[in-house]
Amino acid sequence: MPYPIVPYNFCPQCGKPLILKEISKQIYPYCPDCLFVHWGNFSMGVGGVVWHENKVLLVQRANEPGKGNWTIPGGFVDQRESIAEAIVREIREETGIVTDPLSIISLRDRPGEKHDLYVIFLLRYLGGTLKAEQEEVSDIGFFGFEECKALHPLANLSRCAIEASQTQSGGFVPRIGVPLLGEKSALYQPSSRNCTLD
Repeated sequence: MPYPIVPYNFCPQCGKPLILKEISKQIYPYCPDCLFVHWGNFSMGVGGVVWHENKVLLVQRANEPGKGNWTIPGGFVDQRESIAEAIVREIREETGIVTDPLSIISLRDRPGEKHDLYVIFLLRYLGGTLKAEQEEVSDIGFFGFEECKALHPLANLSRCAIEASQTQSGGFVPRIGVPLLGEKSALYQPSSRNCTLD
């Protein structure tokens, strides 16, 4: 469940009152004593498309927002984990299924009062026993593509991700050992290989 957005009135570093200051043509809460700037509220989530025997893994949400919706499994990224670690953990926690990321297939970028980023992975099924996490998941299963379309309600973002996973040949894969300078600084780049769905 997302936390409410609380405005910063005092500096979290030194405790002095914040003022509003224009920085790069935007207004931010700013501390004139220690120079702290509150750049905004951000959250990062991950979702995963997992195919096994021509069926995709879906969960039915047990809580708001979207209670009752069928979605791909996923959740929030912890502060000290990579996005790839987060999606593997979330799928294992929610479903009991062990996976391995193949590629990134989509990114939802939703700025607003809180800037919400959501990265969708295509993952390889490795094994595990299907078991719904009781607190977050009310139902669970692997469904064929036509079965997915009949589920109600199927979250639109999940439907789009499932469709994208069937049409893309690779998506974006991590680059290992690439120096973070110049034109080759991207940590994820288009894949030249085909990703299998199972």
